[in-house]
Amino acid sequence: MAYSDIGDFAPDDVLTAADMDQIRENFQAGVPDIFTTKGDLAGATGANAAARLAVGANDATLVPDSGEATGMIWQTQPAARVYNSGNIDPAVGSWVTLTFDSERIDTDTVHNPAVNPSRLTVPTGGAGLYLIGGNVAFEVGTGDKGIRILLGGATVIAQSFGNATSDDGDVLSVTTLYSLAATNYVELQVFVEADLNILASANYSPEFWAIWQRRA
Repeated sequence: MAYSDIGDFAPDDVLTAADMDQIRENFQAGVPDIFTTKGDLAGATGANAAARLAVGANDATLVPDSGEATGMIWQTQPAARVYNSGNIDPAVGSWVTLTFDSERIDTDTVHNPAVNPSRLTVPTGGAGLYLIGGNVAFEVGTGDKGIRILLGGATVIAQSFGNATSDDGDVLSVTTLYSLAATNYVELQVFVEADLNILASANYSPEFWAIWQRRA
């Protein structure tokens, strides 16, 4: 049964106690009644209908999503940039996964320097399109040098190779845009044909990053 609404009355009408009770019940049955928690929002689910949208995680962003009942969803937007504070001496002739002991940015525990320090892992609620990249400086030396991004310990999703030698050594970078699901992880690997160190250089080597761009 539809309750009386204030718009049902003419300007000169006298509202009875029963009318006021119905208006109050109409109000209580609407938006305020669906709120349960600090930060809740009301979202339209159709004509004259609303549902509660629970507050999202800290720092999450509200984005449109036609697949959701309210047409909106809270989206976690992770970002991490990690580095290693010392030189790394990789094995010669094979791809070596780099580890990282320090973090410049880590918004959502994407990296854990104590457990699987090589990985950047997508947290729950963080699925989407990511910009992923790495930067590595090699010490002076001859031979092929490579850098690549590995998904899930098995799939190469970006790679860069070179064999030029300069007085300052070589710097290789790799970047890709890739769709990642929750719990997916990526790693940075290097290849050297000769016994060369990966140099720890302020702000650019060895560095590895992943930044959420948008819902995939």
